[in-house]
Amino acid sequence: MHEGRGGPPKYARIAAELRGRIFSGELPAGARAPSEPELCDTYGVSKTTAAKAMDLLAGEGLITRQPGAGSFVAWAPDAAVLEAGPGTRITVEPASAADRGVPAGVPVLVVERPGSAPERHRADITVIMTVAALGDQGAGHLAS
Repeated sequence: MHEGRGGPPKYARIAAELRGRIFSGELPAGARAPSEPELCDTYGVSKTTAAKAMDLLAGEGLITRQPGAGSFVAWAPDAAVLEAGPGTRITVEPASAADRGVPAGVPVLVVERPGSAPERHRADITVIMTVAALGDQGAGHLAS
């Protein structure tokens, strides 16, 4: 993996590539994700860099880490992936009667984008990505 000046750090680029593999279904829900040593070998990076990439994906809810067993894809195709670009405002509210299909106790994310009507999404099955986190995949790559 080549380091470009001013570009995202290596761990973010590795995470972006793995994220793309998860979103495309190449790494489906339940599949074993690459291990840190595999990432080190594949990308020629340190264990710290590989761990940061996996920590980023775990923090986004895309993988779960099971000590002694490995990391596994947690994201399922029924999850919504939202892009949060510049000016996007996201708040959390309790679900209302208008939020059909939202189980009791599950909050709703209210996404407000410049020039658009507010969107409401179930918080339990929604992944929010900043445009910067998408790296080379760019804005518009993901559909909500």
